[in-house]
Amino acid sequence: MVEESKRSGGRRVIRLDRAVPRGTALEVERSALPEPAEDHYYVVDLVGLEVEREDGKALGKVAAVDDAPANAVLELDTGVLLPLVEACVRDVDLRARRIVVARGFDGDD
Repeated sequence: MVEESKRSGGRRVIRLDRAVPRGTALEVERSALPEPAEDHYYVVDLVGLEVEREDGKALGKVAAVDDAPANAVLELDTGVLLPLVEACVRDVDLRARRIVVARGFDGDD
């Protein structure tokens, strides 16, 4: 169980109720997480979603979601990097397994 959580040097630092070797991967079953609020989602839910521009051009699938200093970044399997910000991401539809993004962020105007 997490006893304390804070930020230090821009990174999340937690203290657990038991000893865990540094660098150990911490995992939680998806089913153990509470349902996110409307228009919110877990990062794990974005991986694998198809990404397309508003004009219908397919850009690839989300391979990873990385933390960056200003905001999170969607890393697509095609090498395209997209900022996870409202100006770029227009719609996230988990049921349709699709993310729609604005033109101008994929380097192809």
